[in-house]
Amino acid sequence: MSNEIEKNMLRDRAKPSNEITDEMWAEVNSFNRNKVEEFLEESTHLSVHSQKQYKSALKIFYHWVHSTLGEKKLIYQIKKKDFMRFQNFLIRRGLSSNAVKLKRSAISSLNKYLINFYEDEEEFATFRNFVEGVPNPVLNKTYEKVVLSLDEIDLIYKTLIDDKKYQELLGFMLLYTSGCRRGELIQVKKEVVDYEQVKDSQTGESKGYYMTNTVRGKGKGELGEQYPLLFDDKVKELMKLWLEQRGEDDNEFLFISKRNNQITQISTSTVNYWFKEIFSDIVGRRVNPHITRSSRSTHILESGADIKKAQHLLRHKQSSTTEQFYDLRKDKDDLSGIF
Repeated sequence: MSNEIEKNMLRDRAKPSNEITDEMWAEVNSFNRNKVEEFLEESTHLSVHSQKQYKSALKIFYHWVHSTLGEKKLIYQIKKKDFMRFQNFLIRRGLSSNAVKLKRSAISSLNKYLINFYEDEEEFATFRNFVEGVPNPVLNKTYEKVVLSLDEIDLIYKTLIDDKKYQELLGFMLLYTSGCRRGELIQVKKEVVDYEQVKDSQTGESKGYYMTNTVRGKGKGELGEQYPLLFDDKVKELMKLWLEQRGEDDNEFLFISKRNNQITQISTSTVNYWFKEIFSDIVGRRVNPHITRSSRSTHILESGADIKKAQHLLRHKQSSTTEQFYDLRKDKDDLSGIF
């Protein structure tokens, strides 16, 4: 990413968290370590992704407890003032408010588990959820959240068509058109290029869009919610261009990586790379994979369509979620017309 784009940041990035290695984790008090591992083992309601996030957050916290409060500090002895020190430690390191909130959520969930399952144990008789009562960090942002304009989307399209970067362009347009997330995008299979348009069950007429194979989205449990993504003719044409360029291989997924004569399904980090090093460079500002969802929702609303359509595409349970986080229209709060 160019220095020009880096200047659009609203604040400095946080220093990367040191990974808690197996050796470092083994240093943690065995009582605390066992309770964390038990909680993670029993938390079948968490998705695979959330499991990884919670595991990382809890290891960071309890290694901090070991290093800062002492190896004899047990879970049920931790107080609000201790957690406040930890949260301030994260804030001083420059973590975003969202990153801090994730760690708060993981630690609070563990505390609630311990209260529910060990309330009859003498040592937990006075234990309280020490996260509650500690104020959330002040909201901060690394980058200003600005919707991609239709002109910027067109610029990305034309630039990558000229450069024949068909896979990257297809990924971008499918993210935007379907309003999907990175983790959903990489599950799409190449067989969808042969799918027919969705038809009305009563009239048999085509609805003007296609559905992908079923993908696993956000949601509780290992399987999460499952549903197809929607896309249009423009995306289908890009699929054909990409698969023709890609050639024959045995990998079932639409988006792939070729390394050392091996073809594998891409990871979400590849999608991150596309946005950081390719799409951001084209539009001249920092854009991330999530902004395509906000952009798609905003453009639907700007076209005059009902918010329910955007809500359905983004698969939000409440339209208030769509309105609060995915409506970036500049004039949505303009009250001049009522006077």
